[in-house]
Amino acid sequence: MAYNPGDIVLFESGAAGKMKFHLCICVQADGDLHSFIYLNSEGAGFRDQFAIDCKRIPELGESRTGQTVFDCPTVHRKSSAKLARLRSKRICVLPKDVAAEFLPFARRITAMIDADKAALIALLESLST
Repeated sequence: MAYNPGDIVLFESGAAGKMKFHLCICVQADGDLHSFIYLNSEGAGFRDQFAIDCKRIPELGESRTGQTVFDCPTVHRKSSAKLARLRSKRICVLPKDVAAEFLPFARRITAMIDADKAALIALLESLST
């Protein structure tokens, strides 16, 4: 299973114990290692959590809080083989307007390692133009 930066992907999360949405921020190692951040329905107001009205990405459906929250500090890396075992499925691509709004926020993130932050910013820049 190969995904592209900007894809929103649904797959089983061992930490959450259920299927969760994730944003692919980077693909490395000849396309086999994908880096993702969680999309949650809670967490707005926490450090480095970018929140939007969930209706802005309609493919994700309504959340119980009415929000979609991007958990920027926590990056998960998955191989293509692991993604296949986790029943992954591409849902949509992050909308251009959300990427454009997310970009200035991403530049101010402090709780993400530099390489992941750079990948997120590069992704948002590419989707915003």
